[in-house]
Amino acid sequence: MVSLFFCIKINSTLKLIGMSASNKEAVVLVHGIWMKGFELFYLRYKLKQQGYRVYTFRYSSVFKTPEQNAKKLYQFASAIDESTLHFIAHSLGGIILQHLFYHYEFKQIGKVVMIASPLNGSAVADYLSQKKILKYLLGKSIVKGLLGNAPAWSEKIKTCMIAGTQSIGIGLLLAPKALQKPNDGTVNLYETTLEQAIESHEVKRSHFTLLFSKEVLDIIVSFLKK
Repeated sequence: MVSLFFCIKINSTLKLIGMSASNKEAVVLVHGIWMKGFELFYLRYKLKQQGYRVYTFRYSSVFKTPEQNAKKLYQFASAIDESTLHFIAHSLGGIILQHLFYHYEFKQIGKVVMIASPLNGSAVADYLSQKKILKYLLGKSIVKGLLGNAPAWSEKIKTCMIAGTQSIGIGLLLAPKALQKPNDGTVNLYETTLEQAIESHEVKRSHFTLLFSKEVLDIIVSFLKK
C-alpha cells in the first residue's frame, strides 16, 4: 500500500510539472538593424530569471526587407509550442512586428513591447538614404520600413512603447541635423509614438543602452505581468 501511495504521488507530481512547463509563457526577442541579437543578453538573462522561456529571433537586417523578415519570424514563432507568446523588439525589430501582425495571426499572442522603434519613420534613415554611399548601410531595411511606409499597427494587441531621451548614438555622427530634441542619439522621440499603445514610457538612456537598463527591464516585466 505504501509503495502504491508513493507511485501515485510521484505520477501526480510529474503531471503537475509537465502541465506547468507546457503552460509557461514565452518571450521572443527581435533585435534591431546591424545587430545579431547578442546585445539582448541582459534582457534574455533577466527574463529567464522571471520564469519566461526566451527565444531570440535573428535575421538579416540589411539584405532582407522587413516584410521578408516578418515571414521568417512567423515561421520561427509558429514553431514555439507555448500557451502565451510575447514579443519584445528593439528599433527596426518593431517595424518587423508591424509587418508580422499585419500579415499573420497567432492564437497564443500575448503582449508586445517595442523599445526605440521608429514606427513613424526614421529621419536619420531618410537622411542616409539620400547619400550615394551611406544609403548602402541601410540596404533593404528602408523598403516599407525605416522610411515610414510600414503597415498600420493592429489595435487588438496590447502594446507598450519605450523610448530613450539621452542623445548619445550613431545618429549624431552620421546625421546630426536629422535629430530633434528629445532623441536617443539615433531615433527621435516623436518617431516612436503609437496611438494604439496602452502604455508609453520615456527613459533617460540612449538608443543602445536602453537594452541594459534596469528601469526598462522593470517596465517590461510589470507590463507583461499585468
